[in-house]
Amino acid sequence: MPVIELRFPAGRFHATPWGRHVNEGAVEWPPSPWRILRALLATWHLKTTREEAPATVMRKLIENLAQQPLAYQLPPVSLGHTRHYMPVIEGINQKTAKVFDTFIHSAGPLRMKWNVSLASDQRRVLALLCERLSYLGRAESLVEASLLADE
Repeated sequence: MPVIELRFPAGRFHATPWGRHVNEGAVEWPPSPWRILRALLATWHLKTTREEAPATVMRKLIENLAQQPLAYQLPPVSLGHTRHYMPVIEGINQKTAKVFDTFIHSAGPLRMKWNVSLASDQRRVLALLCERLSYLGRAESLVEASLLADE
């Protein structure tokens, strides 16, 4: 059963829930399974070669993880936000718009566990993807991911 541990080096997780506007002040916590799988798939596309992580292995990995519910071990968190003004340029007139940047402040690692058995090649690819994953959610949400030993 694979367990992924996520650490947020900046102490913050920025992610807007599906169907919500970024300025509503809502944060998706814990990260949804589709967000995790999408991040792994994006990392595969951008940061691996097909020799390191063949498409057939990646497809089977995502299919296996998507078929099972995800269990979380959540760290203590608190909600935070910043408010700042962004320029809005309309013709000659320059205005500003207030922007809310809402985030979760995490006091420790987040662990996610899938109740699936992975083949050795799938586990190897998942470990590689975790090693190369650099953010989750919005770009300012830096992350360090690692695949832990099977439980």
